[in-house]
Amino acid sequence: MPVNRLKPSRVLKIERFSDFSEFRANEVLGLGTSTPLRPREFSLSRAILPLQNGLFVLQRAFARRYEAEIGTDTGIGLVVPLSFHAITNGGEVDSSTIAVMRGKAPVESMEQQPNTYVMLRFNSDMRHRGWADFNSGLAYVRTQDDPMARLRAIFLEMFSLASACGSPRQFEALNRPIQETLLAGLDAVLVPAEARTARPGSFDRHRKLIAQLDEVVELFGSKPLYSDDLAAALGVSARTLQVATQAVHGVSLHHYLRLRRLWAVRIQLMTGGDGLTVKAAALGNGFWHLGDFSRGYKQAFGEAPSETLARGRRPLHFAVGA
Repeated sequence: MPVNRLKPSRVLKIERFSDFSEFRANEVLGLGTSTPLRPREFSLSRAILPLQNGLFVLQRAFARRYEAEIGTDTGIGLVVPLSFHAITNGGEVDSSTIAVMRGKAPVESMEQQPNTYVMLRFNSDMRHRGWADFNSGLAYVRTQDDPMARLRAIFLEMFSLASACGSPRQFEALNRPIQETLLAGLDAVLVPAEARTARPGSFDRHRKLIAQLDEVVELFGSKPLYSDDLAAALGVSARTLQVATQAVHGVSLHHYLRLRRLWAVRIQLMTGGDGLTVKAAALGNGFWHLGDFSRGYKQAFGEAPSETLARGRRPLHFAVGA
């Protein structure tokens, strides 16, 4: 969804500028100086979304020369492109390249066409997830097409949901599920492949960790499963838990937790009362993108969640022998 189609809501702020004299830069990753290359064609739109763990800005900018000290004093900053091309600090940056910032870094950029991108400022430095293993400065991560496409879809769905949401309290309840999906998408593009691979001789240690994980998941009961919470309960980093899950189960931690949540929804739908709805069961188990949930549920169980719910509501008939 383009930025200009988003509407402001009680959780999403929209800013639009059609005159450069009225333009105000956003401070999510610091302030800079923008010089429009074609002032008569000037136009900028942005959507600003605060979540529990940071601030996220979806922006369509204008053709410009840009100079700044970008970054963040705490946590980590990212620029994720949706449609992007620039010559930055003498090198080409395109739609396959994510900018990662720790601290502040000087930037000189020439953007010949309007670019669309998401600026993210996380409160945490995300080292526990294995992102960007450097102390300070600016680095670029080149991504593969499929993980990048999934990440873009998460952003667009996230901003679309915020645009349509009329209740801050309702959206606040979705903060953790949304961020868990977003973290999984960012893990897929920011954690190097070698960092996800278990070291030789570590399988037994990882197997024991996953056995402990299964026990903790059972203790969580009907609570939604989030990677950071589970890692904290086990006394390890999310990155360690990711490596162990991949080594033992052959799937990512996100995929493993998603399957556990799908099973939890299925049990609820099979045993729930008349007042239960598919939406309530999905939201209660951390699924916020209901279309994606329905597709995943049918792929996992061969039927739509509504079919499971309908079958669970049918009265049982017992045959009585003569």
